[in-house]
Amino acid sequence: MSADQKQSKSRQIEEIVFVRVPHIVVGILFFVAAAINFINVVGRYVFSEPIFWAEEVLIFIVIWAVFLVAGSITYRGGHLNMDLVYSGMSPFWKRVINIAIALTLVACTIFTAVQSWKVIALHYRNHGVTAGTDIPLVIPHSALLFGFTFMALAAILRIRSYITGKF
Repeated sequence: MSADQKQSKSRQIEEIVFVRVPHIVVGILFFVAAAINFINVVGRYVFSEPIFWAEEVLIFIVIWAVFLVAGSITYRGGHLNMDLVYSGMSPFWKRVINIAIALTLVACTIFTAVQSWKVIALHYRNHGVTAGTDIPLVIPHSALLFGFTFMALAAILRIRSYITGKF
């Protein structure tokens, strides 16, 4: 197998891990959220019996969905950009800005992942649970750890794309 074939195969695996799988999982999560919400609406307005845990679980589903897809957005370089000034810069200064963006992105996501780990450890030690459903607080807070770690990995894998500005 040639180096180009290996690189192509590696890129395909990255696409599956960083784009397809997160989008499929989030699609399933949103389907589950819509079903819970529909059942809750019917329960509330037809039977006057809402599902007491629905709102809390829906919030956790949305949090997990956002942080699952955050790595995919990072991998594809799909973050919002303010490029009014950037678009008029010379290629040298664009490269300098791109390097600063890439290094800052990696540093900030790693820092936030470490801080998220500390919060999770605190909730784990204290046996923290939610007020309404007694769901361990480790579960929703793990979304941040996962999301920022996933974003850091995606940025590191695509560092060349971030530096060149070409995805």
